[in-house]
Amino acid sequence: MYATTTDWSFEEWTEEHQKLLEEKYLPMFKSVGALNFYYIKTSDTTGRTVTIWPNKDTADKVLEKMRASAGDDTGGKVTATSQGEVMGSI
Repeated sequence: MYATTTDWSFEEWTEEHQKLLEEKYLPMFKSVGALNFYYIKTSDTTGRTVTIWPNKDTADKVLEKMRASAGDDTGGKVTATSQGEVMGSI
């Protein structure tokens, strides 16, 4: 398995953002092969996504387009990213 994280900054997290997450992005991530996807609200203006993929190739094929689309839809800015092989889980 392979994991990616993206830190986001917004003016504020709105009900419209929540609707986009639930109706567009959760199904979209599933459709492109994500095994798990989490959005973690870290403050009123920041969040972190954690996505678990079957492998690096699957993530690499779609991740930048997904980030760009989410930024366009929400006005959010990517402030940090990380990725790597999952070495353990429970």
